[in-house]
Formats: sequence, C-alpha cells, structure tokens
Amino acid sequence: MSEFIDEFIGTWKKVITTPGDFFKEMPTSGGYEEPLKFAVVNYLISGIGIALITFGSMFAAVIAAPIFGIIALFIFGLMFHICFKIVGGSGSYEGTVRIMAYASAVEAISWIPIIGWIIGLYAIYLGIVGGTFVHNITTLRSAIAIFIPIVVLTTIAVLLIVVLGAAFLAALGAGGYCGY
Repeated sequence: MSEFIDEFIGTWKKVITTPGDFFKEMPTSGGYEEPLKFAVVNYLISGIGIALITFGSMFAAVIAAPIFGIIALFIFGLMFHICFKIVGGSGSYEGTVRIMAYASAVEAISWIPIIGWIIGLYAIYLGIVGGTFVHNITTLRSAIAIFIPIVVLTTIAVLLIVVLGAAFLAALGAGGYCGY
C-alpha cells in the first residue's frame, strides 16, 4: 500500500509541476488500469473534500465521485478525441483518455474553496499540454481542440438558461397578473 501511495504522490507531483515532461514520457497505450487508478484516487480525494466542506454524505462522496468521475473521463475523452482529430491530431482514443485521467490530478485540490476554479483552469492547461504530445500537434491546435467542447457546451448552457428563463417569464405573464 505504501508503494502505491508513494507512486501516486510522485505521479501527481510530476503532472502538476512538470506537465510537459510528464506527457512527453507518458505511454499512449498499454491499457487503462494505471491511469484509471490514478484518477480514482483523485476523484476520491475530491469527493471526501467536498463532503467535508459541505457536511454531505461521506458514503455518497466515496462511492459517487469516483464512479461518476470515471464515466466522465470516457465521455469527455471521446469528445476531446474527436476534437483532436478535427484539428489534425494523430493520437489514439486511449491516449486521449490517459490525458484526461492524469489531468484529473487537479481534482485532488479543486474542492478547496476559492482556489478551486483557478485549479480548474490548470486542468485545461494540462489537457492542452497533453494533447500536444499525445496527438503530435502544435500547442495552438491542441488548445483549439480543448476549447471546442468548452465553447460548445458553454453556449448550449447559456442558451438553455435563456430559453428556460423566457419560458418562466412567459408562464408568469400568462398567470393572470392583474397589476394590483
């Protein structure tokens, strides 16, 4: 167990402090076991941290955070992989999932109030750096590939909020408000 913890900490430090070196050396194939174990620990730490600061269910945090985190890795991995291919990337889907798994290093500290959103920006940076090496493309192309889904999903969210807000206001107006 001690060896696993030492290996996790060493990998975490390298991903966070020298991502260029890490992703340059990272194997792009060889199975999902090692990257997923790394990601599960990050999601577990995040879930526990969130449960502690929100006084939420520790059981839910320990079970749900890793499960939903891993599912999200594969879904977002597919989205980003498609975008890397659009910009001319040559890497594999497995390589893209590995980028996402190791970029999950930020999850271990993203639950900390105030700095959490700044740490989220660092995850974007990690995706860009990883994409450059895994997909053998320029940093600009990698950034475009990372930002395509971010822009699309943000646009959809804003449109959804506008539509729901308009529907809510229309429902209020149709409710027979008499102005008294």
